[in-house]
Amino acid sequence: MFRIKVCGVTSPEDAVLAVEAGADAVGINFFRGSPRFVPPSLAPPIVKALGKRATAVAVFVNESPETIAAVCGGLEIGVVQMSGNEPANSPGRIRFPVIKAVHLEPGAGLESFRDYPCEAFLLDAAVPGIYGGTGHTLDWEALGRMIGGPLIRCRDGRLPGPGRPWILAGGLTPGNVAEAIRSARPFGVDVASGVEARPGKKDPVKMKEFVDRAREGFGIAGIGG
Repeated sequence: MFRIKVCGVTSPEDAVLAVEAGADAVGINFFRGSPRFVPPSLAPPIVKALGKRATAVAVFVNESPETIAAVCGGLEIGVVQMSGNEPANSPGRIRFPVIKAVHLEPGAGLESFRDYPCEAFLLDAAVPGIYGGTGHTLDWEALGRMIGGPLIRCRDGRLPGPGRPWILAGGLTPGNVAEAIRSARPFGVDVASGVEARPGKKDPVKMKEFVDRAREGFGIAGIGG
């Protein structure tokens, strides 16, 4: 699983800049309600620009497994991110590893989602009617206390291995990402609006600074991988 993801990339040029900045995953948003929406017909050059240097993450909101398969079938997609209210039987119906995005209300616990069948979780701040890219932050210290490390564990221990990675999103910027990692201790981080010149257009300087500060935070927090 990746450590640093730049999400909401809308052009091959920005995909290249994200990789050159050091991101190891790039998110392509196929949700029509997003200002970072990429029509499926325009996605191939973005994925091609990544080559083997970063994982292409296809982001969907409340799409059927059949639609996801149709969009991703001809692309070199590495991971699918489900960012809506997809039922628990959806991941098993597609052939890609799945990240489940969870939009946490203040004070919410893990009980409602931690048994969801996926390879990793992405935790973001809940904003009514919006599925990410809002710039709203979570309570990092509360998350750090609640989860206690980079892996989320099943309630009754049935999950093989020590747990599943979780990725922190929501309001991260070059100026706060190191602090967020030290406080919350996630496995990885995800950024969209925090490295933009405007919605859908990335800022190469901000991306490079974000990656550098994220690596610093992971090193200080002692989160290996």
